[in-house]
Amino acid sequence: MRGLAHWLREQGHGVLVVAPGTGPSKPGEMLVGDSVPMQFNGSTAHLALAPAQARRAIAALREADVVHVHEPLTPGLGFAAARACRPLVVTHHAQFAPGLLTPVLRMRSAMLGQRMSIAVSDGAAATALAATGGRPEVIPNGIALPEKSDKPASSLPVVLYVGRRDDARKGYPTFEAVAERMSHEARFVALGPGQVSSRQVAEYGAVSDAERNAWLREASVLMAPNTFGESFGLVLVEALARGCGVVASDLPTFRAVADDPRCTSWFPPGDVEAATNALRTRLTMGSDASKARQLAARYSWERVGPRVVAAYEQARAQ
Repeated sequence: MRGLAHWLREQGHGVLVVAPGTGPSKPGEMLVGDSVPMQFNGSTAHLALAPAQARRAIAALREADVVHVHEPLTPGLGFAAARACRPLVVTHHAQFAPGLLTPVLRMRSAMLGQRMSIAVSDGAAATALAATGGRPEVIPNGIALPEKSDKPASSLPVVLYVGRRDDARKGYPTFEAVAERMSHEARFVALGPGQVSSRQVAEYGAVSDAERNAWLREASVLMAPNTFGESFGLVLVEALARGCGVVASDLPTFRAVADDPRCTSWFPPGDVEAATNALRTRLTMGSDASKARQLAARYSWERVGPRVVAAYEQARAQ
């Protein structure tokens, strides 16, 4: 949301981002207070559930020309804003099989009324279709494409992991096991919160976007050993944009954004032997940094942003 908001402001639009959070707000943002962590689809969603938070948000959005709600069917702030505000654009991010939740989700969807619907991937669109009965337009997540830069020289290549280390869905144990096997062939670095510790991995915990980007510029390869439940491969796109090779679990949503043998390699999720072989081969082959940037450029805000604005205009015309 912040990336989209920044691009919209550069185009001359006024933007207010409303979200859970405490402490001082940045310009153009309104934080509505504490969130409640809820486990779903192998991940943790932090939701603003208090009615007072929803009322405050809706009051701030009443005069907007268009309101854009992410994950509108989730409980709390997003659902309340989607019910109350028009014109409305919604984005569906999650990919899962609704199963027994389908009747509940269909009922909640019917309560939202008229809106323009977006999904970030084909997988997320399939989930939204099952949950709402309507297929949304697929508009992917976007990134700010960085300036081209050369990789710094290093005695050992850097292999980077970005994500929660204590979230089973992110597959950190696979990364750790590969590091144990290849500790003399590369330097392994992990960014992201979690209590897991490894002798062979330099772990830095939660970092800022700037720190993450600095590591991506230094890294030769990003390893993404995720196991399931991914609706998009944004971390892969961020790595490719900085000329990194990618070695990742063979998930359909990952392949959809980064499937080119000149800079990406795949292994079955959780297969340490295959992941080790894929990484060793990728480090030996190297990666085509120019092709990596070409892949990432498809998701730059310069390409994605106008499609989002077109959805806003369509919602206003309904």
